[in-house]
Amino acid sequence: MGTNYLIASQKIQPDPKDTPTNPKGLGMVFGPYIEIPFSDLVGIRPELGFSFRRGKSETTNNMSLTNNTEVTGGNGAYTGTRDYKLENDQRLTYFQLNAPLTLAPTEGLRIMFGPSLNFLMGGRSNVDETYTWKGNITGQNQQGQQVTVPIDEQNFESSKKKGSAAIKDFKKADIAGMAGIGYTLPVGFDMDLRFYRGLTTTYDRSEGNARTRFWTNLVEFSVGWTFGGK
Repeated sequence: MGTNYLIASQKIQPDPKDTPTNPKGLGMVFGPYIEIPFSDLVGIRPELGFSFRRGKSETTNNMSLTNNTEVTGGNGAYTGTRDYKLENDQRLTYFQLNAPLTLAPTEGLRIMFGPSLNFLMGGRSNVDETYTWKGNITGQNQQGQQVTVPIDEQNFESSKKKGSAAIKDFKKADIAGMAGIGYTLPVGFDMDLRFYRGLTTTYDRSEGNARTRFWTNLVEFSVGWTFGGK
């Protein structure tokens, strides 16, 4: 078992005015493995695992408005700033199948590289939106006199999705290349450090003439136990 850190590679076409940050976040992984040696130098290490991944991204938009009547619904004119922030917290669960080839240049040390097949099982997402208004609304009171009212407020909205609604734009299967190093102590205690690079698109969404895609980059550190030791 261990931890992973997702750093997605993102591509948006055409380039948006307000580009969201690349999804990234800390997750976890666990599952069994076996070691099959072909010789003292070469072997294979089949693994089955459950990978819980988290990708947090943020989009911001800051505007200055002068005598704007749309935001007031026609009840006066607003002059000031409007700051908008959208925070997306996406969580995904994968069934992970690895089959890395292992090279053992010295006793206990191994170098690993090979394919990783990942099958999406489920997920959920939380979206938080925050509007911050700082300025003045100028209008007329009931007596027809012009008045100016200072505004300094924040509006917050939150929405949650789970199940198919949260993962509808994610690919059901994700193929990655994996490389890393590991070490097994004589008593059997095992440590791994790996990097996964997505070879297929993880996320693909089209809306109007805009298309958003990202590919998975994953750093994983895990510890385990090899029964029988080395």
